[in-house]
Amino acid sequence: MLDAPEGAMELKLLTRRVASALAAAGRSVAATPTAHHAAAAGRVSGTPRAEGSTGAAGSYHPRVIRTWQDAELAAVDHMRGLGFADARVTGAGADGGIDVFARDAVAQVKHHSQPIGVGPVRELRGVADAHQHLLFYASGGYTAAARQFADERKVALYSLAESGRVTPLNETATRLSARSAPAPAPASGWTQASAWGRGAAAERASRRAAELDAQRQTVLRLIARVRAHTSEVHALPSNRYTKDRIKALKAAHKLTERAESLLATSRADFQTHGGRKQLIALADEKAREAALKLALRV
Repeated sequence: MLDAPEGAMELKLLTRRVASALAAAGRSVAATPTAHHAAAAGRVSGTPRAEGSTGAAGSYHPRVIRTWQDAELAAVDHMRGLGFADARVTGAGADGGIDVFARDAVAQVKHHSQPIGVGPVRELRGVADAHQHLLFYASGGYTAAARQFADERKVALYSLAESGRVTPLNETATRLSARSAPAPAPASGWTQASAWGRGAAAERASRRAAELDAQRQTVLRLIARVRAHTSEVHALPSNRYTKDRIKALKAAHKLTERAESLLATSRADFQTHGGRKQLIALADEKAREAALKLALRV
């Protein structure tokens, strides 16, 4: 077993038949290096896309998201990877509900910890009816109403993780990504097997990262509920306070601080998938304990 970034990986020996087939495929490629190198050169030196083209997708390199400016730049990079080569940030104060603009697409970007409701998605649909493709990027997820409206009005919803990983969340987003994906070049049996393995690992890592991000956001929402209730209690007249209430408030405060510390540690680069999952689970436990101290239903 190996502890890889995308999680635990189990190594097994190949069967004799599979090993023979892969070896034969490798010999056939080595026997014709000129054709192989020519195909590779053709892929590298292909004709560049025209400005604004929505053809084959380019490569998207995730960037760490720490501010709303980082989120908008990540959305620009992702849209260019989808084939919208002229995608650009509209600039603060001049977007009219649009953060990223391209000839055939516009996008709204929200770097919030809370899920996006139907309002912002409806706003994007309202100001962008003249554009062919509408994309929405959010770091805190979406409410059920927002998802339903996006599905009905063909708005592509994407999850934007702090690591910069972008995950399509509805059918419109999945189809847009698939439409923009470049056609695979002919490859040998060994190359196909290797590419399949890398693709499966990347898909598994993306799915696991999205699941962890969703769990993290759930804990953050619970912490926000506890903090809001604490503020309401503090607003009560002093004669309504009791020793037990003060004790519960102090305990809840310490537990939420501990939960936030665990969530911050779970984002550290040195953590494995298993380590992140365990830290988020501990943070969830502390947040739930804080809610119970204040008699909140969770």
